[in-house]
Amino acid sequence: MRIRTWLLQVLVVCGVAVAPGLPAVAAASAASVASATSQGADTVSNGTGTQAAVLPGSEASADDTQDGVELRFMDRPVVTFRGVLAGATPAVRAARARAVLDSMPSRAFEAPVDVLRASLGGVSGVAFRVQDRILFALTADDLVPGDPRTLDAAAIDVQKNLEVAFAARREQLHWPTILRGVALSALALVVLAMLLIAVGRMRTRLEARLQSAFEKRILQRTARTFDWTGSAVHLVHQVVQIGAVCLALTFAYLYLIFVLMQFPASQPMAGRLSAFLWALVDRFGIGVAAAIPGVMTVIVIFLLTRALQSLINNVFDAVQSGRLTIPGMHPETAGATRRVVSVVVWGLAITFAYPYMPGAQSDVFKGLSVLLGLMVTLGSSGIVNQLMSGMVVIYSRALKKGDLVSIGDATGVVVSVDALSVKIVNLAQESMTIPNAVVVASTVRNFSTQGRAAAISTTLTIGYDTPWRQVHAMLIEAAGHTPQVAAQPAPYVLQRALSDFYVEYELFATLRDPSTRFAAISALHENIQDVFSRYGVQIMSPHFEEQPHSPVTVSPEHWYPAPARAPADGAPPSSSSVSPVASQEQGAGHAR
Repeated sequence: MRIRTWLLQVLVVCGVAVAPGLPAVAAASAASVASATSQGADTVSNGTGTQAAVLPGSEASADDTQDGVELRFMDRPVVTFRGVLAGATPAVRAARARAVLDSMPSRAFEAPVDVLRASLGGVSGVAFRVQDRILFALTADDLVPGDPRTLDAAAIDVQKNLEVAFAARREQLHWPTILRGVALSALALVVLAMLLIAVGRMRTRLEARLQSAFEKRILQRTARTFDWTGSAVHLVHQVVQIGAVCLALTFAYLYLIFVLMQFPASQPMAGRLSAFLWALVDRFGIGVAAAIPGVMTVIVIFLLTRALQSLINNVFDAVQSGRLTIPGMHPETAGATRRVVSVVVWGLAITFAYPYMPGAQSDVFKGLSVLLGLMVTLGSSGIVNQLMSGMVVIYSRALKKGDLVSIGDATGVVVSVDALSVKIVNLAQESMTIPNAVVVASTVRNFSTQGRAAAISTTLTIGYDTPWRQVHAMLIEAAGHTPQVAAQPAPYVLQRALSDFYVEYELFATLRDPSTRFAAISALHENIQDVFSRYGVQIMSPHFEEQPHSPVTVSPEHWYPAPARAPADGAPPSSSSVSPVASQEQGAGHAR
């Protein structure tokens, strides 16, 4: 109201020149100016005796002057104020213009919008009037710097904006429009409910079909190894549920846009929601289209890598089976070499494909990559040590699966040689895991020697009163009674030392199966005792003060005192039995 008062006073007192083709100012405006001035508008002299109404207001802020303050009516843009007019900042001018528009009666919105051009003190401006009400003024300072439009062209645009907003206000107050919007909104609500019901039924059917497909194509193939039923049902339920919720939310969003479009006051909001949806779809579509070349490149890289991996597998399978010989590569190390080469090949493939992956150039993806790299670097020092030690164990060919070995204090059969550890099963059927770093730092005794027969030996001491030739014969006879000892190469005896009181003999024999080593040693000791007792030769190192009157032996008729039992067939005793561990090791297959 105060802007209107000031403009009318300027027009009346200063002799406003009306632009050609525009309606003249009514004489009644002078009365309203005088009335408005008398109601509290301050006046200031322009130096020629003319009075102009000055609107109270604060100084313009830098943000208001630069960005401007937009005036909206019926949620539609009308004009943007950027200049200071008679001390009123753009924010104050917008607030007062909005107050004038809100106070207009309903019939005023049916009147045309008049544009009045005036000048004061060398500053030209345009005022907008409806009937006898001045809405606001537009000056050259309100134009954006660099705007090619003239003030008259900008005034025409503002006039059109006002007419559009007034038309929306008239439609909003028109009862048939409101009733039609309510009816269409109710009809749309019914359609939305039907769509939601259809989505629910479709979700149930799709979930049943996907579950059936899972059971036919996946569960039947893996049911023997793992029961996927619970996991598959949960996965299918979650996927279908998420899809149904997204579809239902999309329908609800479209319904909201449709309802807002039915009422003039909410049409701009519907336009913004629709623009946001299309911008989202457009951005998603552009992102998908932009990612297609990179995705195709990644697919080609991985397909070529997969073909190269298949070739590598065929070559190393041939080396491992002995069908192909490559200098410097052994069948025992072919599996480990294949794994190393595969890791290198796939690492190079990922390195080449990384720049083409969607989102690889984003800061989030880069930051996550750096974080993962830092975590791996800080936490993998021990793992790297075990991996390198595993390479040493494998390529040194010190042991392989199925070998009977002794690693430090642990003795048993090797069941696996992994990248981080070696697993063995000892005689007590205990599974032992030895880290590769410990294996490298320990002495490894492999009783299952590769490429030649495995041998066992045992040492005993006999006094000088027993002929050494007899001792040799008895030891060889005891070895012959041992079923685990091979006939060829023949067992033999060495005299290790001529001590002060006895001679130290060591018997060497070859095993039929290296995995029966411990059972063979036990059987050999039993047979040595029986043979020496049968020939009346005592096994006792002569650490004594007086020679016994008779040899300290056990005669054959006393070999089976209770609770021992003699063999049913009356054959001479021999340890043909094999320990449970040895039996299990003999029956175990050698799988790669």
